[in-house]
Amino acid sequence: MAAQAQTSIPAGSAGSAVLEEIVVTAERRETALQDTPISLAVMGVDQIKAIGAFEIRNISDQIPNVRINSVAGSQSNIGIGIRGVSATDTQLAMDPAVGIYLDGVYIGRHTGAVFDIVDLERIEVLRGPQGTLYGRNSTGGTINLVTRRPGDELAFAQTLTYGSEDFLRSTTRVNLPLSEQLAASLSYNHTQRDGYVDSLYSGKDLGGFKSDAARLALRWTPGERFTADYAFDWSQRQANNAFAQLVHVRPLQINLGGRFYEQLAAVSSPRRMQRLPLIQDSDDENSSHVYGHALTLEWRPTADLSVKSISSYRAWKENERGSSFGDVVAEADTVLNGSTGTYIPAGEWVSSFYSTRRDDQDQWSQELQLLGSAFEDRLTYTLGAYYFSEDGKEFNPTAYVLPAQFAFGSQPPATQGFLCADFVSATPCLGKSVRLGNPVFRYAVDNEAYALYGQATWGINDAVDFTLGGRWSRDRRSATLTTLFGGIQETVAGSKSWSDFSPSGNLSWKIRDGLNTYFKVSSAYRSGGFNARATTVASFLSPVDAETVVAYELGLKSEFWDRRARFNVALFDMDYKDRQVKQFEAGTGGSSQRFVNAGKSSARGVEMDFTVLPVEGLELRLSYGYLDVKYDEYITAISDPVTGLGTGVTADVSASASTLVHAPEHTGAASAEYTFPLTSYGTWALWAGATYASHRDFDPLLYLYTATPAHTLIDARLTLRDIPLQKGNLLVALWSRNLANKKVREWSIDFGTMGWAISTFGPERTFGIEAGYQF
Repeated sequence: MAAQAQTSIPAGSAGSAVLEEIVVTAERRETALQDTPISLAVMGVDQIKAIGAFEIRNISDQIPNVRINSVAGSQSNIGIGIRGVSATDTQLAMDPAVGIYLDGVYIGRHTGAVFDIVDLERIEVLRGPQGTLYGRNSTGGTINLVTRRPGDELAFAQTLTYGSEDFLRSTTRVNLPLSEQLAASLSYNHTQRDGYVDSLYSGKDLGGFKSDAARLALRWTPGERFTADYAFDWSQRQANNAFAQLVHVRPLQINLGGRFYEQLAAVSSPRRMQRLPLIQDSDDENSSHVYGHALTLEWRPTADLSVKSISSYRAWKENERGSSFGDVVAEADTVLNGSTGTYIPAGEWVSSFYSTRRDDQDQWSQELQLLGSAFEDRLTYTLGAYYFSEDGKEFNPTAYVLPAQFAFGSQPPATQGFLCADFVSATPCLGKSVRLGNPVFRYAVDNEAYALYGQATWGINDAVDFTLGGRWSRDRRSATLTTLFGGIQETVAGSKSWSDFSPSGNLSWKIRDGLNTYFKVSSAYRSGGFNARATTVASFLSPVDAETVVAYELGLKSEFWDRRARFNVALFDMDYKDRQVKQFEAGTGGSSQRFVNAGKSSARGVEMDFTVLPVEGLELRLSYGYLDVKYDEYITAISDPVTGLGTGVTADVSASASTLVHAPEHTGAASAEYTFPLTSYGTWALWAGATYASHRDFDPLLYLYTATPAHTLIDARLTLRDIPLQKGNLLVALWSRNLANKKVREWSIDFGTMGWAISTFGPERTFGIEAGYQF
């Protein structure tokens, strides 16, 4: 699969190259990748280094049917989609559709999930619903981040990297055996980069960041039967989030809103721009802090029984001092100042949309596991109990501009004359814009979850295994919202619970050594939630229902050619009920993301991974994913994609809604690495890789102006490693990413009625050098 596969081969030993066995913990116990009957992609430390990944968002292009991108307006928050199942809104009153686990600890929010992963050993991506063993909100899949444990030998490693846009990264790791029973490791990372776009007004860089991260790990092994692992991780990031580009301004809003919209149109383009009309050019517009404690205790009373406890506490805070999606200087008598009947003075900066945001979230979790085997290992089982508690709050005041005709055009003529500062014209609001806002928006959430789960595998004979599992879950969610409803500040509260039982079954057959097949039926559910950005009391008090999915998967895992080649393939078909889909809404009450249950939908596709060692020193990898999503029923309010206005019609849009939302039909990755024969001064290795993704959208209805076209990205790395020293060895590498200099949209939002759309673009071509030392 995606993990490093080649063993170390001495020069001149032709024919001795074999694929390394990859051990994973995807099923909560250590198993070989080829013996694990699920669609699973693994990235080892060498491949993570080759692609320059130091955050979770850096990996998705390498793994078919997986998308991970930063959302617009933040470098700390991400949206994740696996097999077309995604939940990309950052609000705390809804749960994600893909579970993220750090050493077995569930990370409850994708907001704040862009933290530097210190001391990472491998990444496991489980595609498809993982309702039995992982449970919490894993209708799309699960991502396991596995870090290195402290070892029993003194070790030190230091790496420095410098690249384009003054990219600088330093990683330090020390492993300390403190006694025969106690070992520690301490790691520290520092990363910074200047922005890769500029402010049209000040000329300063936009989109730069600086982050620091540390991790302390302790391992205590007082005897063969007991192990205690404690870990503390901390990450801090300061960033400039002003790098969203205006890509379209609607003609209707230009005609109705007048000069302000003409100014926006003059500084917009569907093509990537280097200079953006943004004034928030400070390096610390956004700050994010994440830290967590985890204690894992494992007791092995007998050789075939293990009892494990995973306790954790995590916290995340983020402060956004100001975020804008387009700034211009007001001209005289063009932009009205709310409902005051006056104009914003000429020469004052006006943002198309401006917000500040403060988030605060903390979570507790406790998990107990019983893992064992019986009947001479013919039966293996996993039993578990899980508890999760979360508190969160957000304060997010906003200001935005609309054509005055939309805000005041339905008022009586005399009222329009006052609000639009014109008692003479028959259409006093035409050709003017108005700045409105919601200065009081805030909400808080209190979530709890309980679960009991179990999975057992029975060896029918030496070749056939049957696995049966199930998970009972209960989620309780409470939310309180303070906002302007119809211009009046109100506070409303709601609470609701959901419960579910998700069964699974798996029949696997070892046809012969190196050839396994399986058929899996699995299910999962994602709890319901509240529309925290609701613009009416009724909308808030009508929570979205839970989402459920049932998936069927047929897989084949094979190794052949004397273990020099590996080919794995999975075919899947998934059926959804009450699928949760977000809709973007904008109007005089501001902008919001509203969740609805789309009714019924399905997804089917294929995932293939191929690795081969054709000749000594050469490793080739090829991965491909195909995805076909279909809405069987999708009843929703319809907006006109050209004007952005609501039509007032609610209907089934399953035939016209985009099925490519964070779900490109085709994805693939290919790479080649050649390791040259060993020399007296070290070993050369050349790696090159390409990734492909077909067309994708960001909204099921408003997608005319924001789509990401099909694109291919090419990366390369040249390494001289194992340079011998008296103590330890050195490494030197040259690297480049996006060699073809592609301009790729990473995220987009169409603001509908407001009249404009934005996109964020990924970095263009970058180069760099890396140097490292270790012993």
